[in-house]
Amino acid sequence: MSRLRVAVAMSGGVDSAVSALLLKRRGFDVFGVYMINWDRAEEGTSTCPRTKDEADARYACEKLHIPFISVNFVKEYWNDVFVNMLENYRHGRTVVPDIACNRHIKFERFRNYAVEKHGAQFIATGHYVSTSLGDFQENRLRPAENVPDIRLLCGLDPLKDQSYFLCTLKQEQLNVAMFPVGSMTKTNVRRIAKEQGLDEIATKPESMGICFVGKRKNFNGFIDQYIEPCPGEIRTLSGKLLGRHEGVHHFTLGKRIPIQGCHLGYFVANIDSENRIVYACKGSHHPSLYATEFSISEPQWICKNPLADREHVTVECRIQRTHPPIACSLKRLGESVLLVKPVLPLRAVANGQMCVFYNGRECLGGGEVQKITSTLDY
Repeated sequence: MSRLRVAVAMSGGVDSAVSALLLKRRGFDVFGVYMINWDRAEEGTSTCPRTKDEADARYACEKLHIPFISVNFVKEYWNDVFVNMLENYRHGRTVVPDIACNRHIKFERFRNYAVEKHGAQFIATGHYVSTSLGDFQENRLRPAENVPDIRLLCGLDPLKDQSYFLCTLKQEQLNVAMFPVGSMTKTNVRRIAKEQGLDEIATKPESMGICFVGKRKNFNGFIDQYIEPCPGEIRTLSGKLLGRHEGVHHFTLGKRIPIQGCHLGYFVANIDSENRIVYACKGSHHPSLYATEFSISEPQWICKNPLADREHVTVECRIQRTHPPIACSLKRLGESVLLVKPVLPLRAVANGQMCVFYNGRECLGGGEVQKITSTLDY
């Protein structure tokens, strides 16, 4: 009987390497795939930071004695992820490109490539999440069966849980996905890598910044290569002119603005992209920064819509991965719009940001913040 074939998305990091190792130990036919999704030459620079990650991915595959393949998705990443991110930034919206990257690239383009070109039955990544099928799909009865109502579950390690970034995955994507480190802690993952002799990546720092693009020392300068200057004004909430700016894409709700004149500092309280005005408040804890309710549009549910047969429901939500989930009520405002009321005011809820919903350990899905409808009085 032939072994089940699994393609592992090798990032060059320790999580994907250990995922491949654990799959091999369980007897799967494993091969590694490194995705090239960004080309520094497009920026006009000669250096190529992905070379190190690609080399580390190849190194891990060689140490584990599994095949290594690289595939180029630069065009697909640009069209499916980066262009949408730029368009949102132009309008002062704070999007999370990693979410689109996971849905369109890692679990769509990569999945199709692995299945159609290399005969894989499953794909695996190093994400710290689980599903109701099990980290290795051990709860599945038959390999070729499409299992209904697959639930996405938070990773066991709350500090590493990445369910926030996978909140828009579809059932057909989860149906072929394995998450070998989902029930592990980062400490144990590094320990296993070291014991296996993967010394070059066992203590490698985690990747930061935009998915596949990476962290930039001068992010504004990087974005300015793709978004033309669009000057506007910086004003207080009462309308007083504080200064000028070169584009609303440089600003995010709740972030400090480098303007003198207030010992508490000025922070972005609102962005009027149509009139190119950035409104500032005094201090990082100004009441205007705290949303008491907001609306989200086009919510996407992973398994079942909790509002399918009711007008309102109580769940938990988070607007940033590092924030703990907080209880909230959801109310339908229309066919594709929900009103979210957290039990406590949430700081710096920005238009375009993803609000992700939970029921205990289960990630229900999420939707982009459309509008802040109420803040604390000021």
